[in-house]
Amino acid sequence: MKLKLLITVLVSIASAREFALFDDANYGGASHREIRNNDGTCWNLNGRGDRASSVGGDAGCTTFFRERDCRGSSWQQRGSAPTVPSFLNDHIWSFRNQC
Repeated sequence: MKLKLLITVLVSIASAREFALFDDANYGGASHREIRNNDGTCWNLNGRGDRASSVGGDAGCTTFFRERDCRGSSWQQRGSAPTVPSFLNDHIWSFRNQC
């Protein structure tokens, strides 16, 4: 039973995507880190959206949305980006770890 639980935890960690949203371009300023499953689930950020001018992350693919519930204009990103498109700059509301 303990082995099955350990395997479940390891598989969950292996299928997670991690990235950080940075306030400033080129990974500067304050940051906010997200670690979520690498699947089609839509994740809303905090109630006012997140400020972001750059994204640091692993090699996975994430789709960021301008509106809550993964609606509105979107941008797909693999890995890190020293800048984000202007329509998302300082206004990212939701994301999905899938492209």
